[in-house]
Amino acid sequence: MRVRTLSFAGSTFTSRQEYLDYLDGCLASREKCDLLVFPALLSLLLAWRFGELGSPGDLAEAVRALVRLPAAWQDDLAETHRALARGLSVHLVPGTSFTVEGDRVFQEACLISPEGEILGSQRQVFLSREERQWELSRGEEVPVFATELGMLGIIVGTDAWYPETGRVLALQGAEVVCHCGALPAGENCWCQLAGMWAQVQQNQFFCVESQLAAVIAGREFAAESLIHAPCEMTAGYTGIVAGGGLSGEPLEAHLDREARLGVIRQYPLLKLLDPAAYSPLGCRGGGGNP
Repeated sequence: MRVRTLSFAGSTFTSRQEYLDYLDGCLASREKCDLLVFPALLSLLLAWRFGELGSPGDLAEAVRALVRLPAAWQDDLAETHRALARGLSVHLVPGTSFTVEGDRVFQEACLISPEGEILGSQRQVFLSREERQWELSRGEEVPVFATELGMLGIIVGTDAWYPETGRVLALQGAEVVCHCGALPAGENCWCQLAGMWAQVQQNQFFCVESQLAAVIAGREFAAESLIHAPCEMTAGYTGIVAGGGLSGEPLEAHLDREARLGVIRQYPLLKLLDPAAYSPLGCRGGGGNP
């Protein structure tokens, strides 16, 4: 399985057409991949770049301005990404957006099939202090999605640092987890490894971690995108198949499903657990290691 991420480092687009041209330049000429993952806050970045948010003084004002945009703006963006998935014939996780349901606002990411159909979505379950100040609401379930690539899951933003999320996905049979992230620029490598790297080692799935590298309303985001696997199947037992993305080039790697199954056969750690203990987050049991 070939997977790819895009961080948007070095991008300068300021309109929807320029965005499409940027994606075409980054992706169209490359070898076909099976799964493409974009970072968190992508809809916010696009609205900011397109001049849709006015002149917000900080990131919180930018989020509030995005939430006030007409629903048609989000619908048009979703259709853009559905068309992208069809055009590339790829499973696509197009970063995160902020969706409004009644008086509640959620950060969520969706999974789009190569035919352009939305297979499902994942709402962020755990919120940081800042995200609570944005008045976001929490999601309540952590589903997995059956695809021709296997069972896929999504972890949104802050959820990477809560082991419950990865464990619930693993107990439902997740083979690959897509993480949409946006870490602030600076010394963030150890914080980052405490997220999805740890989730992978605890649960034996693959993870395609896409991190944002861009500035929104004065806030700079910059962390390496990483593709993770169980330590036992990586060179030097690092648990990292590939890392990069800050140069602006897409990050990609091949995931060896048979090698992962070999690790699990040697030590099927999920067989030792009780799925019912995780039922409050939507785990139905019956999954676990193949």
